[in-house]
Amino acid sequence: MKITLLDSKHARAGYEFIHYGRAEECLECELSKVCIENLEKGRKYRVAAVRDKEHECRLYEKVNVVEVEEPETLAAVDRKKAFAGAKITFTPLECREFFCKNSKYCDPEGLLGNDACEILEFLNAIECEKGKELVLVKLKRI
Repeated sequence: MKITLLDSKHARAGYEFIHYGRAEECLECELSKVCIENLEKGRKYRVAAVRDKEHECRLYEKVNVVEVEEPETLAAVDRKKAFAGAKITFTPLECREFFCKNSKYCDPEGLLGNDACEILEFLNAIECEKGKELVLVKLKRI
Protein backbone atom coordinates (compact mmCIF):
# COMPACT_ATOMS: atom_id res chain seq x y z
CA MET A 1 0.00 0.00 0.00
CA LYS A 2 1.28 3.46 -0.91
CA ILE A 3 0.17 6.89 0.22
CA THR A 4 -0.30 9.62 -2.37
CA LEU A 5 -2.46 12.64 -3.18
CA LEU A 6 -5.31 12.59 -5.67
CA ASP A 7 -7.59 15.34 -6.92
CA SER A 8 -10.76 15.54 -4.84
CA LYS A 9 -13.03 14.70 -7.79
CA HIS A 10 -11.41 11.26 -8.17
CA ALA A 11 -10.50 10.51 -4.55
CA ARG A 12 -12.90 7.62 -3.96
CA ALA A 13 -12.39 3.96 -3.16
CA GLY A 14 -12.15 1.82 -6.29
CA TYR A 15 -11.05 4.59 -8.66
CA GLU A 16 -8.26 3.40 -10.98
CA PHE A 17 -5.69 5.54 -12.77
CA ILE A 18 -2.40 5.35 -14.64
CA HIS A 19 0.42 7.47 -13.23
CA TYR A 20 1.93 9.43 -16.12
CA GLY A 21 4.47 11.44 -14.13
CA ARG A 22 4.53 15.00 -12.94
CA ALA A 23 3.37 18.24 -14.51
CA GLU A 24 5.40 21.43 -14.69
CA GLU A 25 3.43 22.85 -11.73
CA CYS A 26 4.66 19.98 -9.53
CA LEU A 27 8.36 20.85 -9.80
CA GLU A 28 8.38 23.33 -6.92
CA CYS A 29 5.57 21.85 -4.83
CA GLU A 30 6.55 20.85 -1.30
CA LEU A 31 4.14 17.88 -1.47
CA SER A 32 5.55 16.36 -4.67
CA LYS A 33 7.54 13.77 -2.74
CA VAL A 34 4.40 12.10 -1.37
CA CYS A 35 2.19 13.02 -4.33
CA ILE A 36 4.34 12.11 -7.34
CA GLU A 37 7.69 10.62 -6.43
CA ASN A 38 6.44 7.53 -4.60
CA LEU A 39 4.44 6.29 -7.61
CA GLU A 40 5.99 4.56 -10.61
CA LYS A 41 5.45 6.15 -13.99
CA GLY A 42 3.37 3.96 -16.29
CA ARG A 43 1.80 1.94 -13.48
CA LYS A 44 -1.89 1.47 -12.77
CA TYR A 45 -3.16 2.19 -9.26
CA ARG A 46 -6.49 1.71 -7.48
CA VAL A 47 -7.64 3.81 -4.53
CA ALA A 48 -8.08 1.50 -1.54
CA ALA A 49 -9.00 4.18 1.03
CA VAL A 50 -9.45 7.93 1.30
CA ARG A 51 -8.09 9.63 4.39
CA ASP A 52 -9.68 12.62 6.05
CA LYS A 53 -6.93 15.05 5.01
CA GLU A 54 -7.04 17.62 2.20
CA HIS A 55 -4.33 19.89 0.74
CA GLU A 56 -4.16 22.80 -1.68
CA CYS A 57 -2.87 21.99 -5.19
CA ARG A 58 -1.72 24.23 -8.06
CA LEU A 59 -3.25 21.87 -10.64
CA TYR A 60 -6.44 20.60 -9.05
CA GLU A 61 -7.14 23.18 -6.33
CA LYS A 62 -7.82 20.47 -3.71
CA VAL A 63 -6.25 17.01 -3.30
CA ASN A 64 -6.98 14.29 -0.77
CA VAL A 65 -4.60 11.89 0.91
CA VAL A 66 -5.36 8.39 -0.40
CA GLU A 67 -4.01 4.87 0.01
CA VAL A 68 -3.40 3.14 -3.33
CA GLU A 69 -2.47 -0.34 -4.46
CA GLU A 70 -1.70 -1.93 -7.80
CA PRO A 71 -4.79 -3.78 -9.02
CA GLU A 72 -4.95 -7.02 -10.93
CA THR A 73 -4.64 -6.66 -14.69
CA LEU A 74 -6.27 -8.61 -17.48
CA ALA A 75 -3.66 -9.76 -20.00
CA ALA A 76 -3.24 -12.14 -22.91
CA VAL A 77 -0.56 -14.77 -22.43
CA ASP A 78 0.62 -17.84 -24.28
CA ARG A 79 -1.72 -20.74 -23.56
CA LYS A 80 1.20 -22.95 -22.48
CA LYS A 81 2.02 -20.63 -19.55
CA ALA A 82 -1.55 -20.12 -18.36
CA PHE A 83 -2.48 -21.83 -15.15
CA ALA A 84 -3.56 -20.32 -11.86
CA GLY A 85 -0.68 -19.78 -9.46
CA ALA A 86 2.02 -19.73 -12.13
CA LYS A 87 4.78 -17.16 -11.70
CA ILE A 88 5.73 -15.63 -15.05
CA THR A 89 7.82 -12.83 -16.47
CA PHE A 90 5.35 -10.69 -18.38
CA THR A 91 6.24 -9.97 -21.97
CA PRO A 92 3.91 -7.71 -23.95
CA LEU A 93 2.81 -9.36 -27.18
CA GLU A 94 3.99 -7.51 -30.25
CA CYS A 95 1.04 -7.01 -32.51
CA ARG A 96 0.12 -4.35 -35.01
CA GLU A 97 -3.55 -5.35 -35.29
CA PHE A 98 -4.88 -2.05 -33.91
CA PHE A 99 -8.50 -2.88 -34.61
CA CYS A 100 -8.39 -6.28 -32.92
CA LYS A 101 -10.92 -6.47 -30.08
CA ASN A 102 -8.29 -8.16 -27.87
CA SER A 103 -5.32 -5.83 -28.52
CA LYS A 104 -5.77 -4.06 -25.17
CA TYR A 105 -4.88 -7.36 -23.45
CA CYS A 106 -1.70 -7.95 -25.46
CA ASP A 107 0.04 -4.87 -24.03
CA PRO A 108 -2.13 -3.77 -21.09
CA GLU A 109 -1.60 -0.41 -19.43
CA GLY A 110 0.08 -0.67 -16.06
CA LEU A 111 2.29 -3.66 -16.88
CA LEU A 112 5.77 -3.32 -18.31
CA GLY A 113 7.98 -5.84 -20.04
CA ASN A 114 9.87 -8.14 -17.67
CA ASP A 115 7.48 -7.56 -14.76
CA ALA A 116 7.36 -10.54 -12.42
CA CYS A 117 3.71 -11.56 -12.16
CA GLU A 118 1.52 -14.26 -10.73
CA ILE A 119 -1.42 -15.63 -12.69
CA LEU A 120 -4.32 -15.31 -10.28
CA GLU A 121 -6.99 -16.70 -12.54
CA PHE A 122 -7.39 -18.32 -15.94
CA LEU A 123 -10.41 -16.70 -17.61
CA ASN A 124 -10.83 -18.01 -21.16
CA ALA A 125 -9.21 -18.57 -24.54
CA ILE A 126 -9.20 -15.52 -26.79
CA GLU A 127 -9.20 -15.25 -30.54
CA CYS A 128 -5.96 -13.97 -32.01
CA GLU A 129 -6.06 -12.55 -35.53
CA LYS A 130 -2.45 -13.66 -36.02
CA GLY A 131 -3.24 -17.25 -35.05
CA LYS A 132 -1.41 -17.32 -31.71
CA GLU A 133 -2.82 -19.58 -28.99
CA LEU A 134 -3.65 -17.02 -26.31
CA VAL A 135 -5.68 -17.00 -23.14
CA LEU A 136 -6.99 -14.19 -21.02
CA VAL A 137 -5.71 -14.25 -17.45
CA LYS A 138 -5.83 -12.05 -14.38
CA LEU A 139 -2.28 -11.04 -13.37
CA LYS A 140 -0.87 -9.46 -10.23
CA ARG A 141 2.59 -7.92 -10.23
CA ILE A 142 4.80 -9.46 -7.53
